[in-house]
Amino acid sequence: MKTNQTYPFPQHIGSTRVMVFVDGENLAIRFGAVLGESKPAPRIEYERDVYVWTEQLNMHHHRSCDVIRRHYYTSVMGDSDKRGRVHDSLQALGIESPNVYARTKGKGSKRVDVSLTTDMLTHAFRDNYDAAVLVAGDEDYVPLVDAVTNLGKNVFLWFVDNGLSHELRRRAHHYFDMTCALTDPHKFGLYLGP
Repeated sequence: MKTNQTYPFPQHIGSTRVMVFVDGENLAIRFGAVLGESKPAPRIEYERDVYVWTEQLNMHHHRSCDVIRRHYYTSVMGDSDKRGRVHDSLQALGIESPNVYARTKGKGSKRVDVSLTTDMLTHAFRDNYDAAVLVAGDEDYVPLVDAVTNLGKNVFLWFVDNGLSHELRRRAHHYFDMTCALTDPHKFGLYLGP
């Protein structure tokens, strides 16, 4: 499969309907490890171990991909008011479908992985997209990528380099290390152009 880790979408694709599926819980944890004790860059919205995103990753003005929906899955400790606040924050960042689940002390929610997998497969089966962007790095998603590919869809993998499964990367049609977009969004924006 063709891969390229410097640009979010393959350079050669034509008009493509894309849905984005973000394992936000895992992304926030991986980003926190990259960030260390530093503060996030401007334009990066981050809540430790809960979510991280920048509106630049919404790719509103990409020349060949029509990103039709963004799904974000995470969990948070706290009551329904806290989950509601995280939900509203993600919507404000351009996420059309935020899914925020309750987290028990010391553990993430299995609903994140299961819900992401269910939604990505369901939308593929219903032919709601041509390509899925999977924002994840865990090897647990290899069967999902295989199943979506078997339905004739492309899978583009976005990840933060630490914790990436090499088997998952090999299965994706394209991969993109989004570390630059989350650590230096100004440079990433210049690279993408208008």
